[in-house]
Amino acid sequence: MQFTDLNSEVQNIAIPQSMVNLFAQSIYAQLEALTLDANASLELFENQAYTEVKTFLQAHIQQMQYVLNSVEILDRMK
Repeated sequence: MQFTDLNSEVQNIAIPQSMVNLFAQSIYAQLEALTLDANASLELFENQAYTEVKTFLQAHIQQMQYVLNSVEILDRMK
């Protein structure tokens, strides 16, 4: 995970609650999408499509890292 230290002027800006709520909803949607996609790797594995399984899992890991970063940002916003 990458962290960015913002200067003190930027850190003191108040973020409207509506924007925080919208950001939280987008994270929720991303988590739902990850959950719904989880079955795809099982189907690929059952069909012995191992190269596709590896590719799918690598993409899934990348998506999870993006969501993790978003959750970290949301936590700092609240």
